[in-house]
Amino acid sequence: MIDKSLGTKRLCPACHAKFYDLNKSPATCPKCGEEFVPKPILPSKQDQMEAAQAASEKVAAELEAPEVADAADDVEEVAADVPEDVAEVALDEAADVTVEPDESAAFLEDDDTPVEKIIPTAPVDPDEEES
Repeated sequence: MIDKSLGTKRLCPACHAKFYDLNKSPATCPKCGEEFVPKPILPSKQDQMEAAQAASEKVAAELEAPEVADAADDVEEVAADVPEDVAEVALDEAADVTVEPDESAAFLEDDDTPVEKIIPTAPVDPDEEES
């Protein structure tokens, strides 16, 4: 049985040596001399509440709307990429605009070719039936 005067078995975060802390805080590794405060095996309720609050603050920060200045910079960057020959259309007229297909775009044409002509099939020998 383990003697309680030895304390708790610890693992050094620096050299990964196993040792007993002799009930001292901070624990000092006898191999490398590293001093550290060991974390509790089971987190306390306070630690759990702080972790949950930090996580919720992180999510809230990610969901915040971007700054107006940042959005304006993004719009300017996109506007700079628009070719010169593209006509500007007012927002209320945008529903009436029709876009003509680009002639160089690859479109699949309707093809009424039967699948049997596209995918060759092996002839079935009536003598060799599957069992």
